[in-house]
Amino acid sequence: MIDSILQWAGRYRYVFKPKDVPVLTREVAMKIWSDVREGWSAITATLDMGLTTEVIKYVSNVSCVDIRGECIELSRLSELKENYVYAVLGGDLVPLACYDETLRKYYKLKPLAPDKAPTLEINGIHMHRCEGIDPWTDSILKLKQLGGLRRAIVLDTCTGLGYTASIAAGRGATLVVTSEVDPNVIKMSAFNPWSRGLASRNIVTIKADVGRAVQEAPDSIFTHILHDPPRFSVAGELYSREFYKELHRVLKAGGRLFHYTGMPYKHSNVSILKGIKRRLEEAGFYVVKWSSSAQGFIAVKPATNSHKFQHA
Repeated sequence: MIDSILQWAGRYRYVFKPKDVPVLTREVAMKIWSDVREGWSAITATLDMGLTTEVIKYVSNVSCVDIRGECIELSRLSELKENYVYAVLGGDLVPLACYDETLRKYYKLKPLAPDKAPTLEINGIHMHRCEGIDPWTDSILKLKQLGGLRRAIVLDTCTGLGYTASIAAGRGATLVVTSEVDPNVIKMSAFNPWSRGLASRNIVTIKADVGRAVQEAPDSIFTHILHDPPRFSVAGELYSREFYKELHRVLKAGGRLFHYTGMPYKHSNVSILKGIKRRLEEAGFYVVKWSSSAQGFIAVKPATNSHKFQHA
């Protein structure tokens, strides 16, 4: 089973290589700046968005702070913008953001708090829920809908920053295959400290259009599927009956799927959710329930043919 998965995934596999560089937000930078102004020569701060803390030294004779051997002028700290994450590179503070002219998309890591996982923002749209919840907690909540993951073989259809894949691996999954098609998202993940779990040995990262790649996967190879696609208006093909049929095919009998949908058009009369539920059922899934807390559908592939769905 594992060998057949690795053979399939090997066609698209890439090795995720996290960048071990310090990162700062304006809030952390201003704390460092303030501590120096108060006379501290050694400051404790986080350089990985809350995962750890370390000591930064102020070098008074050149008016700079020593960040892991990089000399950053003190005045630069006060110039950082809010809502950006900066990497310490080559003695400079570089915003983790880029514009892709071909795709006409602007990508950036957006901090929500100095000690929380950031979200990814594409053309101003957050890739995680951020209102009243942080992205890491949101990812944990989504995975809870799949139940226990010990010894599970999981398909994570859309990697993003890799939070769900990392958490699944940390919760005992034997193997997690996670797919990302956008090279800019992969680039942002490499600099994001909270994405480093993607380098886990029980995670296989693939660079592929999952809608196409899954068509080549063997039958019944996954015990669980986490489907967290971009919004419907951006990636409608990942909400199609044809794609759901492929997910049904590669899931083992009795396997569980969680399909995050969010609350599309919650202020209008258009009901995308009814269509999603219907197409899941047409594809052969038994939709157990809608999870209001995780904002998605929990569904299973019946172990028998006892669940039949009739549609006009």
